[in-house]
Amino acid sequence: MDMDLFGSNSRETKYIEHNHMNKFYKNRLFLVFFMLFFLQVDRIYGQDSIEVYISDFSQHEIRQKMESNASHFLSELNLAWSSNKQPEPNENWLSSSYHEDLIKMWQTAPFYVPEDVIIQPIIQQVGGFYEMRNIPLYFLNDSETDEEGEQVYEEGVIRFNPSGLIVEFRIGLPIHRYQSLIQQSKDSVDGENREMILSFIETFRTSYNKKDIDFIESVFSEEALIIVGRVVEATGEESVFEQQVEYLQFNKENYIERLRTIFYANTWIDVNFEDIQIDRHPKHQNMYGVYLTQNYRSSIYSDTGFLFLLIDFRKQEEPMIHVRTWEPKSEVHENNRFQMGSIEIF
Repeated sequence: MDMDLFGSNSRETKYIEHNHMNKFYKNRLFLVFFMLFFLQVDRIYGQDSIEVYISDFSQHEIRQKMESNASHFLSELNLAWSSNKQPEPNENWLSSSYHEDLIKMWQTAPFYVPEDVIIQPIIQQVGGFYEMRNIPLYFLNDSETDEEGEQVYEEGVIRFNPSGLIVEFRIGLPIHRYQSLIQQSKDSVDGENREMILSFIETFRTSYNKKDIDFIESVFSEEALIIVGRVVEATGEESVFEQQVEYLQFNKENYIERLRTIFYANTWIDVNFEDIQIDRHPKHQNMYGVYLTQNYRSSIYSDTGFLFLLIDFRKQEEPMIHVRTWEPKSEVHENNRFQMGSIEIF
């Protein structure tokens, strides 16, 4: 009997141990699968998360608000990029008035932020607004010949209202060029005006990249003078500048209609400005002549030319372009390009 009891207890003990071992391994297996799943989710979504920190800014409450809003905004852009979908802006961190503009920008050329952590200073501007510059971006320009398209590096600018809400996002100048142009100011008023001019120029440039015809139409005065140079003949002379350039003049309505046709024909447009020079008009202190070299690329065409804008800043929140001229760089010598002195302002 003792043997039977011992044998029976032994078999029962082994069964209990075996059952416990099965549960142990099942629990461990479940834990391993859970960790792998978590790591996979973190790999997919964690890489989209971006932390933004503001340096050299003492106002703790507004700094935290801007850091949080910028982090949410840039993380949403990266999530949209990795998920191959449009961003879903939230009015808690992005002004509802800018939602449509963001989608326009995205539809023309989607983009992402290649960094996990952004640390940048804040520039305080007139009216209590703030700007964060030098945000690294890569834009995807669809190519008809390259299935993967082309990634183009740019630097972004986030604009906050006085309460820390994001109200604009645009393509900016490289930080060293921006600082150089600000440092050329003659006095504090000129310095503030230059900040407004550069912000306007960046917004103006971004409006072409996102094909925002409504904004472009709004910043040209009704009597705007628009001149476009084009090559009509190659003479075969040694100097390329001896070729003939014909100047076409447009009124606002004709120019906007022409631009609308161009926007419709191109899947993407990439405009950037170089060699920027800002001159205040000697008599009209709120009038500025801005000289730029414009590099224009699109899905079907590209060129480089000298661009001139005469901008009226009498209404600081509503700058107005009175004159726009463009001349082909390959055919016009820089010394002979259009000058602000060629215009008589009444």
